[in-house]
Amino acid sequence: MNGPNLSKVNEIADNDIEFRDKLLAIMQKEFHVEKKKFLHAFHQNNNHESAAIVHKLKHKINLLNLEDGYRLATSFENQLLENNTVLFHDFEIILKEIEKFLKSKDL
Repeated sequence: MNGPNLSKVNEIADNDIEFRDKLLAIMQKEFHVEKKKFLHAFHQNNNHESAAIVHKLKHKINLLNLEDGYRLATSFENQLLENNTVLFHDFEIILKEIEKFLKSKDL
């Protein structure tokens, strides 16, 4: 799986650096909050709420050009709705990778 990158964000921003930076700032803020809410819901065994949060997170995963991660998130979201948590650890790895990327000084 390739690591996160800004190619889709840059394409959306269309060379508008100010817009790109605002979009990234929103993503950074929302990602942190959504990750925290997801982990809380998951550890409370609230799979329906966890699935709803995964649904939100998968769009950020897609914006960071993680195609395999997006597919995994979609599968995990559907499995959570069936009370299946087998993909949790794989999803958690993606979240950690994104968190590291968003905190990087390259942004």
